Amino acid sequence: MDASVILTRPEGKNEQLAARLRDAGLEPLVLPALSLRALPAGERAFPLPAHYDLLVFVSGNAVRFYAAQLRGLSADAAWPPGLRVAAVGAATARAAQRAGVDPGAIIQPDPRDGQDSEALWKQLSPRLGSLRRVLIVRGNRGREWLGARLEEAGLRVDRHAAYERRPAQWSAEQGRRLAAALEEGGPCICLLTSSEGVDAVYANLLRLGLENAWPSLRFLVVHERIAGRLQSVSGASGKVGPRMVKICQPSDDAIFQALVGMASPSESS
Repeated sequence: MDASVILTRPEGKNEQLAARLRDAGLEPLVLPALSLRALPAGERAFPLPAHYDLLVFVSGNAVRFYAAQLRGLSADAAWPPGLRVAAVGAATARAAQRAGVDPGAIIQPDPRDGQDSEALWKQLSPRLGSLRRVLIVRGNRGREWLGARLEEAGLRVDRHAAYERRPAQWSAEQGRRLAAALEEGGPCICLLTSSEGVDAVYANLLRLGLENAWPSLRFLVVHERIAGRLQSVSGASGKVGPRMVKICQPSDDAIFQALVGMASPSESS
């Protein structure tokens, strides 16, 4: 296949998918849209898991950074027995298991409902009677939808930023590699996994003088909100909208299958 794929997930999340795409005849270009940085734990204010009835993790990165903060505080600061943990999706649940959380204590959405806060709420709402204090672990910014629902139900909700997300700035060399991929003439598909990533990718294209490529890109996103942000950025830019925007589940298998399908010569816009 004469197609290129731009993988924009944070550093360390693209390599296995990139290898699968190469085996399928596609040319992956790893260009993280956001950079992640651990935030200091702050010993006095750090929200220990034992102080809560439920910990909600919004992503696998939230699990990993929080677990690292916990280990850094004390060898005794472990997951308390019986701690209930909620994960917004399967990848987040797997990260919690790897961090040492009892698999039987993890609450996650039914795959048929999707993998987001709304789907997780369906699983949490029947359990509200047994909860009083909830901690939501996320990046320095995040949606307030789930926290607002929990507060409306009378729960005390704390929010903890375990890491910071910043727009990544692509280098001149990365820009040259992207320009070369665009000039090859085959389909160029960009994977976007967050609304912030949409803004960051477009800002990089502008800075590198490649904004005219925006309408020719095909986009794969993992949620309708990201597709909506994509359309908003296109409208504000004055550019013609993307020729193709598709939505798939956020698992690597689903993303891989969707990317291969979008790269097919028979795929129409």
